[in-house]
Amino acid sequence: MKAEVASYGSWRSPITTDLITARTIGLRQIALCGENIYWSELRPLESGRNVIVRQGANGETQDITPTGFNVRTRVHEYGL
Repeated sequence: MKAEVASYGSWRSPITTDLITARTIGLRQIALCGENIYWSELRPLESGRNVIVRQGANGETQDITPTGFNVRTRVHEYGL
């Protein structure tokens, strides 16, 4: 492999922001209801879709939000 000289901050890297964040699932708004735990989950690999997920007392998790739906609101966004 041949070394390449580049100015500070302009070098090419195989590590991109997409590589780092694409598989990162974000958890938000955790809530307890009886023996169930609910949370909102951000899924970058599903075009940034947000879903509600439930974990029951037996430890099984289940998506509450149907496939193809997103629980994210766009009310605070500016324009389209």
